[in-house]
Amino acid sequence: MNQKERLLNVLKGDQVDRPPVICPGGMMSACVTEISDLVGGGHHSGTGAMVSAARKVNELAGFENYGVPFCLTAEVEALGASVNIGDNLVEPRITQYNEQPLEGIMENYQVDVTSGRMGIVLDAIGELKNGLVPVIGNVSGHISTATSVVDPLEMFKMLRREPERAARFLAFINDYLVRYALEMVKAGADVISISDPTATGEILGPRNFQKFAVPYYQRIITALHQEGIPVILHICGNAGNIIGSLNEVEADAVSFDSIVNMKTAREGIKTGLMGNVNTQLLHTGECEKIVSITRNAIHSKVDIVAPACGLSMATSIRNLKAMTDFVKEGSYH
Repeated sequence: MNQKERLLNVLKGDQVDRPPVICPGGMMSACVTEISDLVGGGHHSGTGAMVSAARKVNELAGFENYGVPFCLTAEVEALGASVNIGDNLVEPRITQYNEQPLEGIMENYQVDVTSGRMGIVLDAIGELKNGLVPVIGNVSGHISTATSVVDPLEMFKMLRREPERAARFLAFINDYLVRYALEMVKAGADVISISDPTATGEILGPRNFQKFAVPYYQRIITALHQEGIPVILHICGNAGNIIGSLNEVEADAVSFDSIVNMKTAREGIKTGLMGNVNTQLLHTGECEKIVSITRNAIHSKVDIVAPACGLSMATSIRNLKAMTDFVKEGSYH
């Protein structure tokens, strides 16, 4: 069973020989400094470097996928936020929000999702497409995209004070993300991973998560399922109070932060479960401890082994290999 077959079968709910071990890309990027140094930079803004970095993550760190891009800023930049593209030590980040009113953004930013850095991502997916290693296209969730385009404090106030206005903007953002994700599929993505780090149960609360997150996830996931594409949804923070809602979105796998007890999550989540090896441990821990925590994740009956959240750029290939090699060896007892 090759890497692509294993991941796609798991996402279908079929039996496999062992769990796949992946790092999807996007906010969960394994293009650490050691790898970006080998590429020579440009992996956020050039097709060739992006493809090279994705392949090196697979070959050197041992993750069983190609995942692009390595950030969540391409779709935000196209909506008028300013982005520092980063370098081999620092990931891309938002430096200034779009200060136009929401209505102005919706009117003035009818973006061609095949242009700019999004177009570079699509080209990279096309080059990475193959029969053996699954290609994962990464998009930011609508809450995180919205709160990267405009001031998050203002956006969260609006959910409470002007919910209808906020909902219109979130629908605009979500439709944009649907178009982008579908272009990834056309380019050759086998799986789409949606990371929505701002949409935590702690920040939104169960009621607002049900109102402002669930219907939007359902729309993008349904659109992708209609194309035969499985979807992974990553939620940060303590998601214990929103597990029931997450079952409604019908993602093929849900990924959780390390604060979530995966045995408890396994009892509540009806779909695939992915995670959740502590990223701080992967950065600073000893290989023996990394193996121990990876074993715990497998014993918690995760379907896919993966880092719990975004990796530090200073994480070593050696530590990542401790995790991926252990999963591949299959000696879990």
